[in-house]
Amino acid sequence: MTLPRTSDTAAKQILDSTRVYREYARVRGESRHLKGSVFWKKVGSYEYLAQKVQGKVRYIGPRSVETERQFEEFRQKKTQLQQRARTLKESVESCQRMNKAVRAGAVPTPVMEVLQVLEERGLAEGSVVLGTSALFAYGQPAGVRLEEISSPAQGSVVEGAKHFLQVLLHAPERDVVAALRELKEAVDAIVEVAPAGGSSERSYFLVEFTFGREHEPSKRLGKERYWRTLATEMAAAVEHAGKFEQVVIGKTGTMAAMRTLDPQFFALFTHAAAEARPAKGHDPQLARCQAALVDSLITDYLVVSKLPEEECRRTVDDIAQRVFARAD
Repeated sequence: MTLPRTSDTAAKQILDSTRVYREYARVRGESRHLKGSVFWKKVGSYEYLAQKVQGKVRYIGPRSVETERQFEEFRQKKTQLQQRARTLKESVESCQRMNKAVRAGAVPTPVMEVLQVLEERGLAEGSVVLGTSALFAYGQPAGVRLEEISSPAQGSVVEGAKHFLQVLLHAPERDVVAALRELKEAVDAIVEVAPAGGSSERSYFLVEFTFGREHEPSKRLGKERYWRTLATEMAAAVEHAGKFEQVVIGKTGTMAAMRTLDPQFFALFTHAAAEARPAKGHDPQLARCQAALVDSLITDYLVVSKLPEEECRRTVDDIAQRVFARAD
C-alpha cells in the first residue's frame, strides 16, 4: 500500500510537540499523586501531620523527625511540580499554535475533546480507544496522512472518526459517572454507556459517542458493532491488548494522549472482521483497507508492535469466533 506522507515541516513539528506534551503529561501525573495539602494539626497536647484531600482529612502521624521530613518533602516536591507544570503548559500552548499553523494534526475535534476530559478526570490510563479512531495513534507518529487513504465504498479510512467514537473505561463507577456529566456538557454528542463487567471497586464501561446530535446512534452503531461486542463481552481481553499509547494532535493543533490496542492486535482482529459473515451495517471493504493500512505501517517499521505475531494471532483466533457469533 502506498502511504501519503506528511511534509517534512509537519513531521518535525509532530516530533517536537509530542515530546513536550509527554513531559507535560508526566508532570501532571506526578502532581495528581500529591493530592491536597499537608499541615500540622493540634489534637489535645499532641501535634499531628495531616493531609486534606477533597475535604477529607487523614492523619499521617504524630510530629517527629520522620513526619517533619515528610512534610518538607511534600511541600517542596509539590511546589517544584507546580512550577514545572506552569512552564510546560506555556510550551504546550506554543506548540499547539504551531501545530495548527503547519497542519500537523488530523484528529477530529470531538475526539480530542473526549480525550482531554478523560485526562483531566484522571481516567486516561484506564481507557482504550477502539475502532477507526485508533488509526490516528498508529498513523501520526509514522508521518502518514490518513485522511488521504481511501476505501472503495466509504472514502477516507478515518471518515467514521468524525461521527463515532468508542472508549472502553476501567475505573470506579463513581468516577465514570462524574466524567460523563462533564463529557455531555463539553462534547456535542449523544453518549451511550454499556456496562462491561468488572469487580465491585473497578468496573468496565463501554462509552459510545455519536458526534453531532443530528446523527442517530442506531445508524452509527452498526459500523463498529464487532468492536462493541468485543468490548462488552470480553473487556479484560481488550484491556490486555490495549498497550499502545501515543500523543495525538487534533485539526486545531490541540494535543492529548490516546491509549489504544497494540497495532498487531488491531490489524489481525480487523482482518478477521473483514472475513466474517457480514453483520448489518458492517463494511468488510473498509475493514480490509484499515487492516491493510496497519499491516503496511508494521511491515515498513513505521509503527512497532509489542506483541509477538504468533501469540497475537492465537489470541485473536480464540476470541474471534465468539465475537462474531454474538454480534450476528
